Amino acid sequence: MALTDAQRQKFEEDGYLIVPSLLTYEEVEVVRQRADLIASGGVTPELGWGIQVEPSIQRGQVVAKSPVESIRKLGGLVRTDHVMNTHATNPKIIDIIVDLLGPDIKLFGDQLLMKPSVHGSRKDYHQDSQSWQHVVPNNLVSCWAALDDATVENGCLRFIPGSHKWGLIGRERAQEIEQKALSGPLENEVPIELKAADCSFHHSLVLHSSRANRSSHRRRGYATHYMSARTRYVGEDDKPDYLLVRGEEFPGCV
Repeated sequence: MALTDAQRQKFEEDGYLIVPSLLTYEEVEVVRQRADLIASGGVTPELGWGIQVEPSIQRGQVVAKSPVESIRKLGGLVRTDHVMNTHATNPKIIDIIVDLLGPDIKLFGDQLLMKPSVHGSRKDYHQDSQSWQHVVPNNLVSCWAALDDATVENGCLRFIPGSHKWGLIGRERAQEIEQKALSGPLENEVPIELKAADCSFHHSLVLHSSRANRSSHRRRGYATHYMSARTRYVGEDDKPDYLLVRGEEFPGCV
């Protein structure tokens, strides 16, 4: 699927774009079932997987209804899990990434955000590139695939349109914005409600957050992060073996 000129302009102006019904019900259901199987402990964890428990459960303040509902986030699945790899390399997703970043694309990483019902925690306002400064330039794009309906009630993503044009603002400024958001809705924030199988695409510099889930409905979303294969690695550790998902690689780049 190629983006229209209007869609590309919308992304350039706002820093995010919604593509309704990009995935099929069958594609989403396969990922949902695999996510719950991994979260329940039904799959032996592979090297490189990250499994993060909800903070309130870790502190013993809340007892989850099931092992699945205790998990906040799963990460690093694509390399070793065939279901998640199939999703991350889905041509429908990659075609859009190519329209936004160019013909040569590598996968930076993946995060399966489980946000369980009742006790799913808030995610503060942040720019993804605040945590990704080992690659330059700060020009990555994430595909956030809704596995459940994402609503205001269950903690859908919220964006500040155009904030990707501010550059990397630093954590202190992001924390100031977060404190304002905690005292009431920000004047310029936009909640992004999605139906299951919808996808949103956002720039790594756009400010975004999600509120706590106090509803009775889960809000699972799978975020896969992409960068141009011409991106440079400037980290102190050995460069990871980033997965090429379209096009070709370049010497001295990621």
